Amino acid sequence: MLSIYLHRPLLILLALGFVSGVPFLLTLSTLSFWLTELHVSKSVIGLFMLASLPYSLKFLWSPFIDSFSVPYLTKTFSRRKSWSLLAQAGTFISIIALGLSNPEKNLFLTGVFAFLVSFFAATQDIITDAYRIELLHEKSTGAGAAMETIGFRLGMLTSGAGTLYLAACLNWTLAYCLTALTGILGIIAVLMLKEPSIKHEQKIKEKPPTTFINSFYQIYSNSWKDLLKKSYFPYLLLFIFCFKMGDTVLNSMSTPFLYELGFSKIEYANVTKFFGISMMVSGGLIGGILVHQLGIIQTLVMCATLQTLSCLMFMIQAQAGHVLSILVITIAVESFCSGLCSTAFIAYLSKFCKAPFTASQFTLLYSVGSLSRVLISTGSGWIADTYGWMILFFLSSLFSVPILYLIVKIKRQQR
Repeated sequence: MLSIYLHRPLLILLALGFVSGVPFLLTLSTLSFWLTELHVSKSVIGLFMLASLPYSLKFLWSPFIDSFSVPYLTKTFSRRKSWSLLAQAGTFISIIALGLSNPEKNLFLTGVFAFLVSFFAATQDIITDAYRIELLHEKSTGAGAAMETIGFRLGMLTSGAGTLYLAACLNWTLAYCLTALTGILGIIAVLMLKEPSIKHEQKIKEKPPTTFINSFYQIYSNSWKDLLKKSYFPYLLLFIFCFKMGDTVLNSMSTPFLYELGFSKIEYANVTKFFGISMMVSGGLIGGILVHQLGIIQTLVMCATLQTLSCLMFMIQAQAGHVLSILVITIAVESFCSGLCSTAFIAYLSKFCKAPFTASQFTLLYSVGSLSRVLISTGSGWIADTYGWMILFFLSSLFSVPILYLIVKIKRQQR
């Protein structure tokens, strides 16, 4: 069954996912560690989190990637490749600039380069998702989602642990510059990809806009109107919110929860990071196989059941307290479920995106998931403080129930 991952486009998607994952932590936890070493105040470090805004707002410029060509580059490399090469070149240069920015002397400049890293990396995410949807057959969507997600996680591990190791052995500037070299892998991967055979001009040649504002309206209208006018769209939004609830609560609140139970830093790192990531990768691979063998709908039903089980395992952990053996089981279930659900979730959203506007439509739906993650994370902390961990995990498990109803409702509306 693992042979479904040995096709060339899927291996290239693994490389592109890896390249997309590397910049993510360079502007978040890794940069925060660097700033903490320089004794920058917590308030300023908190403001640096704004540098990651492009990941949540990338839907704003995704229609332009679907609608426009890159001057000069598109004639040589084709539309998708030219945008991808431009984004990867921008990411490469901005990561090096971030490493050379010297935050001890000029914090503002460091913030500007961190924002540019996020912007170019988010743009690369848009193009990678479009490649995945446009190049793969429907039966391969699960495998493609799994490879992209696994690559992203490995990229995060590289820029998280790997860059920290380099900084400890060398210095922060060299660590960032050496990490930037991983972008070469992405450029090679893009050049090896076959351009999707889609005539983008067919749907975007309409009545010429009379004003500058009308031209913007026409771009966004062309990109999103087919998706927004669907009768199932409100149910799809509810599905995204409910499906992200359990995974978001466990990811955002597991650290303070385990800290309160008395687990040490070493126990936390060994179980949640190394063991947890390996289980997450396994879940992603199994998710791709299940989507291929059973279909997306049956896999989503299985994911909803496993999400409930993950929340219940954290309730058992809350009752057991500081018991390492139970923590291993809890993290195994949660991480495996997270990898499985991420694959199924991405594959499911991809079904609703149609060429030639796959980039903008998928980015819009995925940004709804990112926004719901922020809202859920904010409210979950208040529930934990007010009512306790058991109530929080129990309420999270209940959100798996509407998922089944919404899947059926969306299916009927599609028919």
